[in-house]
Amino acid sequence: MPRTLLGTASNLATRVRVYLAEDAVEIDEIEGYSGTRKRVLFDEVLLVTLDRRRPIGSLLIWGAIALFFTSIGAFPLLVRRPVVIPALVITILVLGGPFWAGFLLNLALGVDHVTVFGKRSTGQIRFLLRKRRAREVFALLTSRVRDAQGAAVPAAQPPVPPAGDAGGTAAA
Repeated sequence: MPRTLLGTASNLATRVRVYLAEDAVEIDEIEGYSGTRKRVLFDEVLLVTLDRRRPIGSLLIWGAIALFFTSIGAFPLLVRRPVVIPALVITILVLGGPFWAGFLLNLALGVDHVTVFGKRSTGQIRFLLRKRRAREVFALLTSRVRDAQGAAVPAAQPPVPPAGDAGGTAAA
């Protein structure tokens, strides 16, 4: 079975790509020019999680940039020049509007994280806008883990009552 890309998780220093293989989740971490590959086998998975986070760092960056460009647009009010209010509002919306939209979008939606915890390694995928895809990947991983671990460990069966006892009290 060829590997299929499930998703990515990147930051300033590393790029992470998570692939679905036949019997495992493969994590490729690229840091600069070097890369490492880790595997989390389905029968060794301890936990698969899906959670939503609101990253404080990106919210602060979006807010700071939005405030900066909004203040540039509002500069004529600070200098007390005679300005036309509709033109000022349009200038503020054009300069700061996209950054406020990014801030509010990031605040409202958050980032969905699908994390696979194995015995020796962990893989994480981030989804900023594709919330349905995050749920699909989570469902796919949990079903594959359930299939792999269900085949490895036989299911416990309820005890069979002794012959002649129908589950009630024995007649004396």
